Amino acid sequence: MAKTISELDDSKVILHPYINSLQKLAVYDLKDWLYIVGTNNDQTSFRLLRISRLSVKELEIKDDGLEYTSHEIQTIISKDNKGGKGATRSVSAFGIAGFIRFLEGYYMILITKRRPVAFVGLHYIYKIEETSMFYIPCEAIRMSHSDEPRYLKMFQSVDLSSNFYFSYSYDITNTLQVNMAVPKDSIIPLIQNGPKKKFWDFQIRGEPNRKFVWNEHLTSMVEKKLHCDWIIHITHGFVGQSVLSIFGRPVNITLIARRSNKYAGTRFLKRGANFDGDVANEVETEQIVEDMGVSSWLVCPRISSFVQIRGSIPGHWSQDITKIVAKPAISNDLLILSYKLQVGTSEG
Repeated sequence: MAKTISELDDSKVILHPYINSLQKLAVYDLKDWLYIVGTNNDQTSFRLLRISRLSVKELEIKDDGLEYTSHEIQTIISKDNKGGKGATRSVSAFGIAGFIRFLEGYYMILITKRRPVAFVGLHYIYKIEETSMFYIPCEAIRMSHSDEPRYLKMFQSVDLSSNFYFSYSYDITNTLQVNMAVPKDSIIPLIQNGPKKKFWDFQIRGEPNRKFVWNEHLTSMVEKKLHCDWIIHITHGFVGQSVLSIFGRPVNITLIARRSNKYAGTRFLKRGANFDGDVANEVETEQIVEDMGVSSWLVCPRISSFVQIRGSIPGHWSQDITKIVAKPAISNDLLILSYKLQVGTSEG
């Protein structure tokens, strides 16, 4: 049976956020394969990801989409490693940030250290403290290239432990209003246990705001191949939180600043707007106020947010760099400026 949410009585619909169950990972190094075992915090449910180590130019990755017990996982690894020297547990992690290839084989980027910095309702937000890059292909088939270390060093110059955040259950790329709103109509398969069913339970995984997903280019090649539990959306910006006492009542103040990945860079190099209407260094700042005195956040949440957006003036400008003066003359093309304003304001 398939229904849309609008076809059901609102008083009988319960919306639950989708919780990414894979919060702990272990990488096992087999002879020809890498096995990534993911599990929840209680280690009661496991998933398995297989990555071939015999492919250099292509990322050969397999996800059966099944859930296993701890005993089943150990049995599979032992069976597949039959005749080998034994599966070596190479590294432990808290998530996969993505995959990247330069001139040789693919690297896997793992989140090896995290720190909780805030919570919204029952959802924790983590800051990335440390990452690790794991070279996937076997060393025996590695295609050495003289420029590989240079590209690797350039990529590693971006410090992923500097103001990058993620959450397993709360979409920090969207505002509170978007996350709390009833999702748009979509056909959702429901199983009704008899005609007297009192409530319909929905588990919701919303679409992230791609503008604020900073690892999208690292996961785009595998996002459609893998179960959604393997995918983590990372945001760059700032997350801070304080608890205040107002007339003896605890109030949680959370500040989330999301930096857009469109036309981002240093102010010396990025100003104005590009031809897609994206302004330089756009930041969406959200202040969330939550009443912590409520006994049950799920039953009657008292929470609100205020959102502000800032960015460069959406203009197209240039200056003559041959003459160094204290105040360089800035020339504006009003026709291009008008076009960019129309493109930028027509979004959404």
